[in-house]
Amino acid sequence: MVRPLREDVSVVPILTVGDTLAVSDTATVPYVFPPMPAGLGVLPTNPGIAEIYVTHELPWDPYIGGARVSRIAIDVRNTGALAGDLLIEGQDGYSRFGAATVGAARDGFLVPKFLVGEQAIDGPGHGLAAAVDTRDGTVTNLPWLGRFAHSGSAVVTTSTGRMALVLTEDDLPGESQLYLFLADNDTALLQGRGQLYVFRADPGRDNTRLSSRAGRSRSIAGSFVPIDATFGNDWASSDRIEARAQALGCMNFVRLKDAATDRSQPNTFYFSDAGEAGFFDPRTGRAVTGGGRIYRVELDPFDPTRVSELRVILDADEGDDVYRPDGLAADPRYLWIQEDPGGVRGLHPARILRYDIDTRRLDLMAECVELDAKGAMLSEGVGGVWKTAGIVDASDVFGADTWLIAVQAPNQKQDYPWTNLGSGQILLLRGPGWTPPKPKKPKGS
Repeated sequence: MVRPLREDVSVVPILTVGDTLAVSDTATVPYVFPPMPAGLGVLPTNPGIAEIYVTHELPWDPYIGGARVSRIAIDVRNTGALAGDLLIEGQDGYSRFGAATVGAARDGFLVPKFLVGEQAIDGPGHGLAAAVDTRDGTVTNLPWLGRFAHSGSAVVTTSTGRMALVLTEDDLPGESQLYLFLADNDTALLQGRGQLYVFRADPGRDNTRLSSRAGRSRSIAGSFVPIDATFGNDWASSDRIEARAQALGCMNFVRLKDAATDRSQPNTFYFSDAGEAGFFDPRTGRAVTGGGRIYRVELDPFDPTRVSELRVILDADEGDDVYRPDGLAADPRYLWIQEDPGGVRGLHPARILRYDIDTRRLDLMAECVELDAKGAMLSEGVGGVWKTAGIVDASDVFGADTWLIAVQAPNQKQDYPWTNLGSGQILLLRGPGWTPPKPKKPKGS
């Protein structure tokens, strides 16, 4: 489903929607890989074995269930899937899990958690975030992170030692905000002992709260201001959260997508805005961002609620070769970017790009290889219906410069009950700097 665009890049398929992992116990229902893979995480477990975690962006349906989370055991040596199960089976009322992140030891989590969020606010959860314990599968709802259309999240390392979780909202253009939850540690975050904040830019001469105020040559500063996520004895709805954010003077983006921590320095992260051609800035008559942007944010090292700089590093409307950026992942040198052309055949297929943080060079690395609804391969350079839906750095498991990616192919039919939910796949991409992982000795040897 993905083709490399360079000779020093390779792609290895792992699982395709509908693949079944058989079990020796005939009384056990075998695991079948569900449609719409999206957010990803990966952790080493035993020597030579790792676990991959996958969210499935399935809408809530009272008859067949909703969003799911898969756990897949994989042989690191040959990338073969050994076993699979569902940590969230689809009957819990969740709808459309999207991007996700693993809170690991380097992020301050004593026990790693797979952090997920609902993109849909019309399901039973109304835009819930949740944490899945990778050890025992326990699921903890996190309503204090706000009920809204959760898109991406990233745990940002701060100089103060406090745990900072960045959250992006993918709602209507102009109703998409950047949030932050601060807690003293992982236990406090998981128990709701912290504070939710929304980003507000400092006053400027142009007197606008639209994100078009920022640009590659126009950085802005601001603050994350506290926002109340409660309503009486319950948690506030997405409409109330939105109204409160606007009353606080929040900055309004277009269609926020994913977030990624800068692994080369603390207090820094990136986030993507896919843009929308029909949403205009009334001051200029131009789209706020038509083709999409990538932002870089630096937090004050002494106060993580203070934004020292928010800057646009890539802007499709200013000539950068990126279109509708979505998924993000970073290592200490590069930021990897996935595109979502929006489900319409456009300029090109959904691509995977690599941005050099130091030199600011942008390179094409891979693209979707699309089939039409009848199964015929499209001509090279034509596409836009398929998308690469998730990406995560897998270097700790599969060797340097390796990336797990998810692909969604919505025009491919599946067997009942997932007839109209499309196909998809998870794959391992090996970048130009790939080196095989070194075997790890068992503990006590």
